[in-house]
Amino acid sequence: MPRSLFHPLFSLALVCGCLPAARGQSRPSPEAEALYLKGLGLLRSAQPAEAQAVLEETLRLCPGYPAAELSLANALRRQKKCGQAVPHYEAVLKAQPDEAFAHGNLGYCLTMLGRQPEAIQHLERACQLSPEELMWHTSLGALYRQARQYDKALPHLEKAAQLDSRNPDVLRSLAMGLRHLKQLDRAVEVTQRAIQLQPNDSDLRFDLGVLFRVQQKDAEAMAAYRECLRLNAQNAEAWFDLGVLLAHSERRQEAIDAYSQYLALVGDRKPVQAEGVRKMIKDLREKP
Repeated sequence: MPRSLFHPLFSLALVCGCLPAARGQSRPSPEAEALYLKGLGLLRSAQPAEAQAVLEETLRLCPGYPAAELSLANALRRQKKCGQAVPHYEAVLKAQPDEAFAHGNLGYCLTMLGRQPEAIQHLERACQLSPEELMWHTSLGALYRQARQYDKALPHLEKAAQLDSRNPDVLRSLAMGLRHLKQLDRAVEVTQRAIQLQPNDSDLRFDLGVLFRVQQKDAEAMAAYRECLRLNAQNAEAWFDLGVLLAHSERRQEAIDAYSQYLALVGDRKPVQAEGVRKMIKDLREKP
């Protein structure tokens, strides 16, 4: 299964981002500032629940304090309380509309809440304000891929691969975008680069098999599927695809064996597909 490129925890700067006071806002009282710094320290020490309590007290003393709003939002997000985090990110952006980390982290929370169009808007703005931040591009590329807007996804996927050229997950996402845009040779090249970085990843071998199969390079596809199954014999889809290729090559018994492995793994979970595969096995056995 594809691994997600949405990041629940961003870099330390994004988690613990510190903001100056907004223009026109008075400096917080020493007591509020001390509480804020305590909450920030707890957040940096991976104690988000404790940080939340302290930062909420900070905002009671100094409502609208942007740095405390941002840190509280991050503390809530780290506890997966995205619904509670959203209004605090929005408060930051009301005071400081060009705060990149608030746009990006708000985009993440909106994604988790199923509000993809709004998430895209904030992630786009984050990319404009902080174009070298990897996480914005990977998340935005993933969102556009999910929406099947592959032409919009590709620039962000390519930028992410440029920023982190040795990350197999980033390369895999780029290869998927290229495949959907029918840039198959490039998709193969990117997938092979990912495999060099992570040679024991069965999912990457499966991806390579799919690309070769679409290109009608049956021998290369079968080799990739076999390598996938050597690494993970539980990949039912790889057994099915291998069976199809073997059947096309008139290697009937090998195809039957591959289909049988698929059935053994799928069982009753996919009754319609399983019935179709049983018919394929029957046809192969009865074929003169």
